[in-house]
Order: sequence, then structure tokens, then C-alpha cells
Amino acid sequence: MDTESPSCYHYWTGCSLIAAITRRQICLNFNMFKIYPNIYVILVGPAGGRKSIATGIGMALAENAGIRKFSDKITAAALIKDLSNAIEKKISVTENGGQEVEIVSPVMIYASELGVFLGHDAYGSGVIADLTDLYDCPTRWEKKTISREAETVQGPFINFLAASTTQTLKDVLPQGAVGQGFTSRILFVWGSGRRQRVPIPTWSTGHEMLQKNLVADLKHIGNLKGTFQFSDDGFKAYKKFYMEHPEPEEEYDDERLRGYGSRKDIHILKLAQIHSLADKDPLIITEVDIAKAIEAVVWLDEGLPNVFAGHGTATNSQDVIRVFRQIEAATARFGYVSYPELLKRNYSYCNAQEFASVLDTLMQSNAVTETIAKDPKTGKIAKIFRIEDPNFIQKWQGNMPRGLGR
Repeated sequence: MDTESPSCYHYWTGCSLIAAITRRQICLNFNMFKIYPNIYVILVGPAGGRKSIATGIGMALAENAGIRKFSDKITAAALIKDLSNAIEKKISVTENGGQEVEIVSPVMIYASELGVFLGHDAYGSGVIADLTDLYDCPTRWEKKTISREAETVQGPFINFLAASTTQTLKDVLPQGAVGQGFTSRILFVWGSGRRQRVPIPTWSTGHEMLQKNLVADLKHIGNLKGTFQFSDDGFKAYKKFYMEHPEPEEEYDDERLRGYGSRKDIHILKLAQIHSLADKDPLIITEVDIAKAIEAVVWLDEGLPNVFAGHGTATNSQDVIRVFRQIEAATARFGYVSYPELLKRNYSYCNAQEFASVLDTLMQSNAVTETIAKDPKTGKIAKIFRIEDPNFIQKWQGNMPRGLGR
């Protein structure tokens, strides 16, 4: 694809569109509860990382396919209003050949800028609590408002796609909230920046035909109805994953990721439904669908250290990440960076004492080394810093795994 966006942004945008077009007409029945293929996705990366390019392409497809979109600044009242306006009648055939009518309210929430969309009081306003409740697709959702009586929404079906920088994520999601109910339901997608440089994107009849075919495919998926079943091999693959998957405290040293880890089986089953819908009409979850879902989640895990880098309780955690990346870039380009040059880059973020603490943290962690040498640029003796541990923050480009490109 001739865009600059990382492959992962296009892939997860595509998953979001497939999930949204199902409009609560498809699910996996787990006897005690149903698992719908709706997902909450946040694309995370540096400013200018081409997140909005990928989502923009996706939302154009969504509009042409008839996916109802909510993209205003969200409030509890606005969410209720939009869900109420999204009511559809879902007609299904019963076992005895009759018809059953169910009221559903499907909405795709899209936020090109997460900070603008949620605002800085998303937790205090109750919006985050509402989105958390709606994730599990209750049969009916009741919300009490200040000015009115309780509002009831029948069959809500929410999909959430947003884009954010790491700093905005830190501003919108308080440190204590990471790992709790809402964030454990989110698939955080890290992209480290432009995948390639494309001065002028091309557009040809081939692109136009691809766009039409994708819209047609989405509309076709939107007409599918029913309940997923496992193939024998599909169930064996899922059972193997479920029984052998480590407990969250064993899988993640970072406590903030353990809530997400505890829901990983649900994420796998949602993604398996999405992959099945992308590949075939029969509502059958096969071994291949489970394998692709697992690969997609493993792929996400590789980027999580970057998503939450600097999102800690230490007051200088963000400074540590920023300075490390500056040293990393300078080491790759020049082989070193001097103390005066680093200080100039960071004086607006921290004073000399705070900066010294940041460097001490990096050196005590064996992330960088310090030597006293002549700076080739100035000819003066100075402290020289180089990267010692390139994996101090796992670097991930977001390239598609081969298994998901098939």
C-alpha cells in the first residue's frame, strides 16, 4: 500500500470496520454469555506518525458502506442521544422457522484526536464508565441523567477507534486508571512513525476499483447473520491457548498490563470472528482464525512497552523516555551525543538538577554509558553519551506478521 502509515494502523482500522459492520447481528454463544466481535482500538504513535491517514482511509470506506459514525466531542448525553437515534430492527429466524425481532443500536465511535474527543475529565464525567459498560454489549443499557429520568438503550453495539500520541494518552488516562476496567478492554496499537516516504500518494483506476470492492465486501459482511460455531480443529486450537496461556501475573511484570492479560482470551475470540468474516461466509471459527487472532495479539504485545513508556508514577518518567530516545537517535546517526547538546534540547522540560537525575536513571539502568572525551564537533572535552542497551525501550516498527498478510 503506497501510504506512509505503518502497516499496523491499516490492519487494525480494517478490523474495526469489519467489527462495526456486523451491527450486533453476529456473535459467539458461550452459553452463559455472548461474545460479539466489537472491539475498542487506540492507535498510538508520535505526532506526525500518519495515524489519521490510516483512519481517514478507513472512515471513508465506513461512510460508503453505511456504518453509523459518532465523531463529535463525547459527553454522556450525546452518547445516549446517538445510540437512541441508531435503533435498527434485527430480524432473525428461530429454530421452528418463525421470525424474531430484536432492537439493536449499533454505533462506531471515531476519534481522530483522542484528547479532543474525550477531554481531560473523561473519568470524572462518567463517559469512561459508560464506554466500559457498553463494551460487553448488554441486552439493554440504562443510564440516569441529571436533567431527565433514566434513559434506556436497547441492544447497544459500540465499536471504538481512536488515535493518540503517548503524551495525550498520559493526559487523558490518569496513571492510576491504566490497567483498570476501561484500558483492559482496549487494544493499544503502537506505530513508531512513517513506514516509508511517499511525496505524492498515487490514485489510479486500480485504487478506485479496490475501494469499490472493499465497500462491497463490507456491505456483504453486514448482511451476514447468525451464531458462530467452532470447527473441531478451531476449538482444539482455542482450548490449547486457553489452557496453556500463563496467568496475567506470570505473563506481565508490569502490573498495569495484567487486566488486559486477564481478558486476552476474549480479545482472541473477538478477533477470530473478525478474521473468519474477512475470509469466508460460513460462521465457522477454524484453527487458522484462532492462529491469526493469537498472532495479532502477540503482535500488539510487542508494542505495549512503547505505548506506556513514561506513563508511570515517577515524576520524571516521561523525561527519561524522551532523553533516551534522543541519545538513541544521536548514537545511530553520529555515534554519540554530548552533555551540552542534550541539555540544550531539554532545558525547557527540566532544570539542570532534574536533568542530572534523568541521566543518572539511564546510567544506573545500564541503558546509556558516559565517558569523558573530546567532542569532535567542538573540539572541547565534554561528557559523551552513547546507547548501551538498545532494548531499554523495546523498539517496534509495526510491520505486519507474515501470518496476517496471507
